[in-house]
Amino acid sequence: MSLHQAAYFIVALVLFVLTVARGRLQLFLALTVAAIGFGYAAGMSTAHVGKAFSLGFGQTVNALGLTVVGAAFIAAIADAAGATGFLAEKARGWRTRSLPLAILGLVAGIASTPAAAFAVLSPLRRAISDSPRGALVLGLALSGSHGVLIPAPVMLASATILGADWALAAGIGLPLAALLVLVGTLFARPAASGEAAAVAMESDDLIDGSRLHAPRRAMAALVAVSLVLVAMLAVQSLGDIASEPLGGGSNREFLIALGRPVILLLVGTGLMLVLSGHWTAKGFSEEGWAGRALVRAASLVLLVGAAGGLQKIAQETGMAEMNAERLLGWAPPGPLALLLPFALAAIVKTLQGSSLVAAITAAGMMMELVGPLGLDDPAGRTLAALGVGAGAMCAPHINDGFFWLVSRAGRLGPGAGLARLSLGAVLQGLVAITALMLIRLIAT
Repeated sequence: MSLHQAAYFIVALVLFVLTVARGRLQLFLALTVAAIGFGYAAGMSTAHVGKAFSLGFGQTVNALGLTVVGAAFIAAIADAAGATGFLAEKARGWRTRSLPLAILGLVAGIASTPAAAFAVLSPLRRAISDSPRGALVLGLALSGSHGVLIPAPVMLASATILGADWALAAGIGLPLAALLVLVGTLFARPAASGEAAAVAMESDDLIDGSRLHAPRRAMAALVAVSLVLVAMLAVQSLGDIASEPLGGGSNREFLIALGRPVILLLVGTGLMLVLSGHWTAKGFSEEGWAGRALVRAASLVLLVGAAGGLQKIAQETGMAEMNAERLLGWAPPGPLALLLPFALAAIVKTLQGSSLVAAITAAGMMMELVGPLGLDDPAGRTLAALGVGAGAMCAPHINDGFFWLVSRAGRLGPGAGLARLSLGAVLQGLVAITALMLIRLIAT
């Protein structure tokens, strides 16, 4: 049955892409229809399909959706205060705009989720490079680093479950993350256009009809706010560590709360207003930056919500775990044994959409297999955990809100997103597992 469900899922994905490509259905409607259709095809009842989709939709909008709204507020204030146009003009003189985005993605990979990190960095990315290439570089940098860096939750989960050596994981993970970011950046160059969209210049308070109010100050505010929000997401990851390195109890709850979407929204918007000095009464109205931001964010919030609904339906079927379990009898010899944790995580991630769930599931399946596979030593367990992390980031697609954030930011349709972001992430995963097997071969 699980094979049939996986086949139905692939059919739903193909039909969705073809239908949207031909312009027959609006994206949100098409994704909702695909999710419900898959649920029925997978054998779920009407009550079960409706409950799962609604639950996934609500959870995703509450989490990622609110972060998207907060980022939209920051972007709208940056546009109105002149920060976007000012930084975009400065960036035109840079030798490369991909490098700063790649570095941002490498550092922000330790955030609680790559989707949240991409959202909060989007206003800054728009100013640096509002192009398909810029979005793809940042997206692949975040995806590659998140899978192999501690304390990113994906790597944190796999390392904890498999009893990996954290110091060794950090020592291998950092250069590996840098390699994956480089691979993503090189892949993005020919895969996506570097042509930027027109910079938004919707200021509420023009001076002399042409000069924007304090654009340099607003640019500094945009950079500062972006870094603060990334730091808050990183602190949330540190707060999730079971050993409580930053303290437990109420302190831990506070640290975790720093990365909550509503806190990011309030802190980000408030800081941007205060630091930029853009306090116009009109800005808070429907005609000002607040109204414009909500209009821009609405369609994306609905889209990531529908992706969350599809993800929840896929998780409820249990097909990801059942199909992954088919590989448990596979025992590759020597360094090739690392292919198993990578493949387990990649299958679960592709079929159900959540990288963290994929990492937890795959690492749990590997717990009793590290011994038989010859990986029951500190280095072997660490490399297996890194293999799980690399696999858990493979092939983001329509059931993943991160896919939609990057695709929409890069003005990529679903088919183009699959050919660029999904394929780029798979390439990063293959490079990562190859590097890990080489390390195992050399070390043994």
